[in-house]
Amino acid sequence: MPVIRIEVPEGTQTPVKKRIRDGVKLAVIDTLAPKEVKYDYVAVREAFGEIGDGLPLVTVDLRPGREASRKKALTDAIAAILHAELGVDPVDLYVLFRENPAENHYTGGTPLPDWVPTDQ
Repeated sequence: MPVIRIEVPEGTQTPVKKRIRDGVKLAVIDTLAPKEVKYDYVAVREAFGEIGDGLPLVTVDLRPGREASRKKALTDAIAAILHAELGVDPVDLYVLFRENPAENHYTGGTPLPDWVPTDQ
């Protein structure tokens, strides 16, 4: 269950935003949360700024428990997607992970359970 918000420069074309969104959803399954699909939320939105001057900004809200290596793998995957779609140099990408307890994540009026790896 990550909730991911990706801020891209104003004027980014809709097909580009869709490819970014779809690519990041796949990257989440490949790196961060391989057993989860239903609760992977990814939004791409435009913000005032330029690449290298505050954009792109990626915020990832999730339940605690992912190893640093999973977060790094997701960051690398997002960097590759944004490089391919927008020409972003990875040094211009800022990714912020915010971990909140499971009882702070609700869907359908019910809190999500604690996150555990697929092999547990």
